[in-house]
Amino acid sequence: MERTGLWIFLITTCVNPGINGQTVEMDDGKSGYVGSKVDLRCRFINSFPPVKISQVTWQKLVNGTKQNVAIANPSLGVSVAPPYRDRVTFKNAAVRRRTPTLEDTTITFSSLRLSDESTYICEYTTFPAGNRENTVNLTVYVRPTTQMSLSTPTLVARSSNLKTPVATCTSANGKPPGTIRWETRVPGEVTTREYKNSDGTFTVQSDYILVPNRETHKETLTCVTTYNEEVYTDSVTLDIQYEPDVLVDGYDGNWYLNRENVQLSCQADANPAVSLYQWRLVNGSIPTNAEIRDNVLTFKGPVTYDLQGTYVCDATNSIGTRSASVEVSIIEKPLPQIATSDVISVIALLLAAGVLMGITITVLVLKIRSRKDSSSRDSPSRKLSQPIRKRPGDEIQHSGRFYEELPNTADYVSYRLACNKEDYPEPYSPPINPPLSFLPQHPYQSSQPTTATSSSSSNATSKNTFSPPSHTTAIFKYPSVQGLSSPPPGVAAYTFPKEQYV
Repeated sequence: MERTGLWIFLITTCVNPGINGQTVEMDDGKSGYVGSKVDLRCRFINSFPPVKISQVTWQKLVNGTKQNVAIANPSLGVSVAPPYRDRVTFKNAAVRRRTPTLEDTTITFSSLRLSDESTYICEYTTFPAGNRENTVNLTVYVRPTTQMSLSTPTLVARSSNLKTPVATCTSANGKPPGTIRWETRVPGEVTTREYKNSDGTFTVQSDYILVPNRETHKETLTCVTTYNEEVYTDSVTLDIQYEPDVLVDGYDGNWYLNRENVQLSCQADANPAVSLYQWRLVNGSIPTNAEIRDNVLTFKGPVTYDLQGTYVCDATNSIGTRSASVEVSIIEKPLPQIATSDVISVIALLLAAGVLMGITITVLVLKIRSRKDSSSRDSPSRKLSQPIRKRPGDEIQHSGRFYEELPNTADYVSYRLACNKEDYPEPYSPPINPPLSFLPQHPYQSSQPTTATSSSSSNATSKNTFSPPSHTTAIFKYPSVQGLSSPPPGVAAYTFPKEQYV
């Protein structure tokens, strides 16, 4: 019965190898450069129950088949296949002992080669758990060789303005391929090509194309190659050959009779340098008193009218010949000359006058602004009191005029005093109640005798078709105002009529 249980345990372990936790631990992937060293890690994780390791085998997967690389056996020791014998070793020294320990069988690749790139298998043979294995992918990189050079030994500026490749930058035999970019002040075009080599590496070439001319001579082109976040730079200086660019100097427009020591100079910018200068006079021959030394034409003795004419200088180098000319005129008397010191004095005087004018304008502007600010602060419009607001429906009719009702009498008096006014409101007459009607109606009858005031009023209105009702008067006094103990002279008390209707 016990043997039956043991066999069931062994069969279960073999059928389901991961049930008891025996695993082979490896990296997901490793990489290295050609010629460098890299470790491929492999460890056996034996949690429970303990098992016996019979053998560890490292294999390389090539086109779907397995090739042995190295073997570690407790009884037979360590064995490395011939292609790897000088470059593959077990990193853990315990593996190489007479009584080895095989839980860690990491191997080290030295002098890495492109052919070493592959998938590697680390397989453990155990008892009674069976075989356990895992894989790791090894990637091999190759740093490219970078080179930059002029496309041709000699670059010549031509009048045709044709675009020409002037420099080539190469990133050769790299894996993966590098990227190339250009840094320069010279405008141009870039053409890049990529090739795959038979060994799996890549070569990238980039050409810089422009029109060679005098302006691009001695300009710098920089090639920047980037590979796996590594940056390489290389530069060249353009050497553009071009015909001479010629200028005749020395004539200042003041060649007068009997002047001494006059000469003409032929200035030329050329690459390569000018090898020959030649002077000639248009429609004539060079005067006999002229002396030619390289690029300088010197006239000996006093100036005469014989020196007049158009002088031409021809400059020649290996690329070609270019010319320049100057028209020489002889005058009778020298032109007035302005001394350098006088010119400097005039310029200094003009600058001082400009500075003084600027200061004056600034002061005037500041004064005008200050006057505007003071006038705006003293403006009467700032001191005006708030206008009296008119409220609809509160108008009072009196003798065909309308008066706006003040908030209160004290405010009205204060307002009149502030405006230096002496007039005060006229007597207030309440609106007629009932309102007038143009329909025929009987005049109102007074029920009480009228006072003297009412009698005078009735006499004034006797021409109307009706008689106003009798009323008594009530005296209203203005409230006391600070500074005023009584109404101003000539101002009577303000009376409001008190109506009584029958």
